Amino acid sequence: MKAMLKAASALAGLGLTLGAAVQGHAAESRDFVITNADVLTPSGSAEALAVHDGVIVAVGTTADAEAKLPGARRIDLKGAAVMPGLVDSHVHVTFAGLEQFACRIRPGAMAREIAETVKGCVAKAKPGEWINGGNWVAAGFRKGEQNKAFLDRLAPANPVVLVDESHHSLWVNSAALRAAGITRQTPDPAGGVIDRDGKGEPTGLLRETAAGLVYSVVPAPSEEMRRAALKLSTGQMLSYGITAFADAGVTMADVGTLSALSAEGVLKQRVRGCMRWTPLLGDTPEANGMALINARAAYSTPRFRLDCVKVVLDGVPTESRTAYMLDPYLAHGHDDVPTRGLPMITPDRLNPAIAAFDRMGLTVKFHAVGDAAVREAIDSVANARKVNGWGGPSHDVGHNSFVSPEDITRVRDLQMTWEFSPYIWYPTPIASKDIRGVIGDERMKRWIPIRDALETGALVVAGSDWSVVPSVNPWIAIETMVTRQIPGGSAETLGEGQKITLAQALRIFTENGASFLGQRDQFGSIETGMKADFIVVERSPYKVPVNEIHKTKVLQTFIDGEQVYLSSEATGQGAP
Repeated sequence: MKAMLKAASALAGLGLTLGAAVQGHAAESRDFVITNADVLTPSGSAEALAVHDGVIVAVGTTADAEAKLPGARRIDLKGAAVMPGLVDSHVHVTFAGLEQFACRIRPGAMAREIAETVKGCVAKAKPGEWINGGNWVAAGFRKGEQNKAFLDRLAPANPVVLVDESHHSLWVNSAALRAAGITRQTPDPAGGVIDRDGKGEPTGLLRETAAGLVYSVVPAPSEEMRRAALKLSTGQMLSYGITAFADAGVTMADVGTLSALSAEGVLKQRVRGCMRWTPLLGDTPEANGMALINARAAYSTPRFRLDCVKVVLDGVPTESRTAYMLDPYLAHGHDDVPTRGLPMITPDRLNPAIAAFDRMGLTVKFHAVGDAAVREAIDSVANARKVNGWGGPSHDVGHNSFVSPEDITRVRDLQMTWEFSPYIWYPTPIASKDIRGVIGDERMKRWIPIRDALETGALVVAGSDWSVVPSVNPWIAIETMVTRQIPGGSAETLGEGQKITLAQALRIFTENGASFLGQRDQFGSIETGMKADFIVVERSPYKVPVNEIHKTKVLQTFIDGEQVYLSSEATGQGAP
């Protein structure tokens, strides 16, 4: 742990040094004019823009911009492109930072590589020290190979806790099971499954809420570690051009750090915090998340707004078969898992809660992967509109890996938002093997139906779900939205009929993202009167081959006219 903290502090310190230098430079003058640029605007391309006190005051020709701010410093971008900052509508920034200092398994690794990785982590740990990490996929193992005995051989003296790529299943060894008090007599918790062998013994795989039995005894990270993790993850997001995001699962454990870093100006982005409401954990405010929801105003800052509630309706359609589906999976999973998946909240509990949040003006972000869970989310909002009228927020159905054609128009009709997860819709081991293996080829044809959603005219946004995915890089998502191929191109596609255009993909990550955050009047496009939240990239995405968009490099990132990120490759360009 000390070594991890030292590494985290060193990396975070590097980011702080850069940030402080940039902030000090920007403090000299918040007025500047950008020239010789390819500025992407809603009406086309411009060559210059002017920024005064964090606001865009002119967009057009160089003469237009210079006339607006005579005497302001000039920045010659030498032909680089300027476009709005990007919005990630679903991310888990605390976990994303912490996991980078854990035992990291290469995405898609097979069993032998996983064993070598875990062995190396154990060698660096003290006896008895917890080994936390991930992200494994079930496709990396032979049938019956993944169990507690596999990990016991590698770590006989250390509890091991490894999360899968979806973050809905946990793989642990015998020491971790003992620490959590899990035996063959332990019942499955509500909304969770303890995998068992033919004799009823826990195998070491824990699904959904059952993972919480182990997480409850894993030592919590220190405040120092949380701060270092957040500085690292949010700094990485700035380097990709992400100027705003929604944290999709804020809890009382991490809200204080998020709020403090935002208030201190260390966390630069505009953030919507979605507070986790989890009635399966109990009826007390401390257990189900209402304690934070009721105290939300105390943690809000000018750039950190707790105006959203996260509600998980199902699991994931991997080998765990916990996503809630309208039709059965291809094969039965575990004896105690329904063949259509695992619904987390019954309508009699869900509907009044959503109506209450709607009446409070809180946006609800649903985790809904299976088509039955998606329908359940839509039905609950329909009930809220019936009870409260039509003045409530645009509630967000998140993930939507599978959606019934019958439900595709209802989101627009109910003034809701579709939020898709584009980082897993191209061919990857979890989608091509784990999910296809239990869902089948026919339903995979409409895998993540973003084109259908756009054609209804509904608001559509995208969220990485990082650290569920290996990278928060939005340029991967933008490219694969258009190609549905592996970044760089591939013969294999997933859901090819759901391809969209590049213009639609960019709008999803800019204007639509700002609309979802309720701040489209403030940012999301480069226009006069908007906040100066924009990025500088080497070349416009429209001017590179579509299969190279994932290679896009962000040179500079600005929020409120402050340069919050400067690439080492941008030294040939001016900076305010």
